[in-house]
Amino acid sequence: MASVDWPLEKLVTYVPESTAEGDFDAFWDANLEQSSAVPLNAVFTPVDDALPMANVYDAAFDGADGVRVRGWFLTPKDIPKPLPAVVQFIGYTGGRDYPHNLAAHLLNGFCAFIMDSRGQGGNTGQRLETSHGAQSGFITHGILDKDEYYFRNFYLDTVRAVEAVRARDEVDGDRIAASGGSQGGALTIACAALSPHVKAMVPDVPWLSHFTRAINISAGPYQEITGFLKRWPDQVETAFQTLSYFDNMNLVERVTASDAYYSVGLWDEICPPSTVYASYNRLPSGVTKAIEVYPFNGHEGGGGLHQQRKLRWLRDRLG
Repeated sequence: MASVDWPLEKLVTYVPESTAEGDFDAFWDANLEQSSAVPLNAVFTPVDDALPMANVYDAAFDGADGVRVRGWFLTPKDIPKPLPAVVQFIGYTGGRDYPHNLAAHLLNGFCAFIMDSRGQGGNTGQRLETSHGAQSGFITHGILDKDEYYFRNFYLDTVRAVEAVRARDEVDGDRIAASGGSQGGALTIACAALSPHVKAMVPDVPWLSHFTRAINISAGPYQEITGFLKRWPDQVETAFQTLSYFDNMNLVERVTASDAYYSVGLWDEICPPSTVYASYNRLPSGVTKAIEVYPFNGHEGGGGLHQQRKLRWLRDRLG
């Protein structure tokens, strides 16, 4: 079967060696403890006349560093009992956009929340102090120090988003799914790895996995890292060490969700198939998993067909 990467028969058995440092779990446990001590201060402000058959809320909560993270929260108009909820994350440089984009989840019988991405293309700002400069974009900010790295507080935002949603009366806190594509897929994996309250995870063509391979074979945003390393070749080892703490190939081993549903495009040059399988094949044995393979698709994955499949899968697992 055609692929821009390895043949499918190699991909399905590919399990790269972990790059996690000895203090990997201690690092994340300490960050989660620090984050949990910061009040959420979640506010859900009703938005009138946005969607007449839905309750729409302009949502916000405090990130672990005090950044006010924005989102949309939607529920069906009349809720006889608490419903499952999907917490959705966004692709690179995107923003929360408009609330109608969550409507399919409501029609599927769920509540839905979309979390804005800090400092990117939405309504959420950024607070980041680093001891060095960066390449264009976001993924090299703080790359020489794990405590300064851009995705540290961003990953913690996902956990706090789940907590904000679980606190809503409309939501069944035992039936929460994390979902997203590309960067959103990476955040989905990180969320399921760091939050004990994610029941199901749905990462589409996920990014930020198997950095040591991805940076060498991919196109697109990973080239921000190669650009940084071209400028600072003496910092290669330090940069990869930092990235190992945020590599979803390593984080996925912490996942406690019961179910996972991935997608991969075999012609994907942005998130090459081997980097997707690197996390998929390292899921813990207790996770019931499935992956949809799109043989001739690139980073768009399965497109509308896959979105329909995801809705059905979510109904089967949480509905």
